[in-house]
This record gives sequence, structure tokens and C-alpha cells, in this order.
Amino acid sequence: MKLKLSTSLATLLIFSPLFVSAAGLVPCGGGGDEPSCDFNQLMIMVNNIISFLLFNIAIPLAALGFMISGAILVFNQNKSGAINAAKSRMWDILVGFFWILSGFLLVKVILYSFLNTDAGFTTFLMEN
Repeated sequence: MKLKLSTSLATLLIFSPLFVSAAGLVPCGGGGDEPSCDFNQLMIMVNNIISFLLFNIAIPLAALGFMISGAILVFNQNKSGAINAAKSRMWDILVGFFWILSGFLLVKVILYSFLNTDAGFTTFLMEN
């Protein structure tokens, strides 16, 4: 058992550079370009990190939470305590996801006010 676990962890560690990449997060100084990092590039990087956390981490986790709560609802149809707990869990996920989206919108408004952009706010809001 320990051998299988250590082999799995070693394989994951070896292949992790294939799955983890900051190429899309850091906007300046990559690919042989002359590094020209300024405040706008810093704000773009903050925007990229927050978009990554929202779209690649929070949405799948919320979907997984709803899926697990739905499975609890389906499998425990006759147990009122489990149904109430699953409904409460779904409500907590919904409220938490609302707060995440509200924070994302707030950060986008602040970034839009600091960055020099020719695009309108809705275009800026939808870009990653």
C-alpha cells in the first residue's frame, strides 16, 4: 500500500510540470521578450490570477459540491436529516459562490479604473 502511494506521488510529482504552468498568468518577460514589467503589467497579472482562481478552481469546486449534495439528496430520500443537511450545504455553496462572484466583480471594477484600456467595461469584464 505504501509502495503504491509513494509511486503515485512520485509520478504526480514528475508529471506536474505538464499540468502546472504560469505562462498565462505572468504577462511580462517571457518567451525571450525584453522584460518591461510596470504597474499595468502587475495589474494584468493580478487580473489573470483572479480569473484563474475563479474560472479554473471555484466553478469546478462549486459544481462538484452541488453534485455531491445532489447525490446525497438522491440516495437519502427517506431521511429528513440528510435531506436538510444536503439542502443547507447547497445553500451554503450558492451563497459562497455569490460572494466569490461579487468579489470578482469588485476586483474587475478596481482593475478597470487603474488600467489604461481602450476597451469598454463589458469587454474588460469578460476577458480572462
